[in-house]
Amino acid sequence: MNGFNLLICAISFLSLETLYVEGYLGMNWGRLATQRMIPSMVVDLLMQNKINYVKLFSASDNVLEAFSTTDIGLEITMPNQSTQKMKTQADVNEWVVQIIVRHPNVHFMYVCIGTQPLSTRFFNQTYPEAIQVLDWMQQALNLMNKSEIKATMSHFTDVLIPAKKPSEGAFRKDLEPNITRSCQILQSYNAPIGVVIFPLVNVNDLFNGDTEFAFLENNSTSVFKDGDKTYSNVIEVMYDMFDVALEKVGCPNMTIIIDAIGWPTDGIKDGNIPNAQRFYQGLAKFVASKKGTPRRPGPIDVYIHNLSDENKINKNAGSFMRHWGIYKFDGQPKFNFDLQGLGRDVKLVPAIGITHMPKRWCIFNDRYTSDIGKIAYNVFDDEVKYACDTADCTALDPGGSCSNLTYIQRLSYAFNMGFQKAAQSVYNKSCYYNGYGKIVSNDPSTPSCTFPVEILAAEIPNFTGYAQSLAHVLKPSSISLMTAVVQMLYICFTLMCTC
Repeated sequence: MNGFNLLICAISFLSLETLYVEGYLGMNWGRLATQRMIPSMVVDLLMQNKINYVKLFSASDNVLEAFSTTDIGLEITMPNQSTQKMKTQADVNEWVVQIIVRHPNVHFMYVCIGTQPLSTRFFNQTYPEAIQVLDWMQQALNLMNKSEIKATMSHFTDVLIPAKKPSEGAFRKDLEPNITRSCQILQSYNAPIGVVIFPLVNVNDLFNGDTEFAFLENNSTSVFKDGDKTYSNVIEVMYDMFDVALEKVGCPNMTIIIDAIGWPTDGIKDGNIPNAQRFYQGLAKFVASKKGTPRRPGPIDVYIHNLSDENKINKNAGSFMRHWGIYKFDGQPKFNFDLQGLGRDVKLVPAIGITHMPKRWCIFNDRYTSDIGKIAYNVFDDEVKYACDTADCTALDPGGSCSNLTYIQRLSYAFNMGFQKAAQSVYNKSCYYNGYGKIVSNDPSTPSCTFPVEILAAEIPNFTGYAQSLAHVLKPSSISLMTAVVQMLYICFTLMCTC
């Protein structure tokens, strides 16, 4: 190796070393939403907020291109459904070529196999085939000289037996063989394992709904001792319980990442913005302190779930599943949050360049208010069902921010959600609703319930995770027309300036 190549290798090594810092606070970013921010805007938002580590649930070309030549370290996800399609080592090799090798300027750190593939809390089925894919993935990365990238896997805490003390931690017997094999694979490649902790869900499942035990300020009355160790919050309990369970299956001292942790802002009791703000401020301080847990003192890498709300997420586990974001769908922060964990009242940087659709709402036409007393309620309920079958109406559910609306307001909210989801289109009668809808320019929001106006989408939604920008999907004739329009606008602008 000549001197120049040696220098380049040394610089690359130092760059990787300075990028990785133990005990960081990263961010999950999922994109299952109807109208989505374009990736370059989101990457700018992440950089402005100094978020240097991101887990992606959508590793599509346009998303990865946006991270190219940045210093943001990525954990990318192979979806559960994709693991079912991987039948051989060659299939996984091809996936690595298409997703990783084709993007040489992206700083990949991890490939997460599946989204909690053995969990049943949020999904209707498990994906045990992901265990074999985990092994194939690391072999593929090594084969292509990408051994610095680690294949990993994460599990929600429902893979554990129901217990309240960390010392009682153990994996469920039906899952133990698969989890044992997965952690042995990870150990052999010196890769971390991920645990997913949703404190509000955990306290409801195991600690009698003691919401205070979900926070990190040690104000709960559920404080208890487990041997010589004291526990004052559910996060440390679940983390150490997972640690004990790993030890019992022969995988002690593995690096454990909190691969997702969050607090919903709607759709569940105590899921609201003030509680979310309090939780995240405490979490950031916890990560910054690098104190760790009673069994595992020291820094822990943590990923917040989630960057923004996703209104197309499956809500079988609860309406709150669509309200994990610390940002609203339009890139506006829901609350102040000091990501550095210094306890400051700091505003998050909003997304720059977002364009909302016109300030128009679809509501129930008050001309027909008297009909509500004359016509069976199920006639109107059918209209609500029609609107909410495709749009997100979870804020209307019990405990949601819009659950206290009057009947007519509920109709209006549902009508508007369908109208916005359809991009306010009047051509397909998206505000018709059997003649009971009406478009207005006055905001019908209430103090507790926001009637949103959608953003102008800049890409075609594709919920397989491989979305394309509009420029990639337009026909040549459409592109030519757009080019002509831009040229005409430029000529008009030039003429105006010279007059």
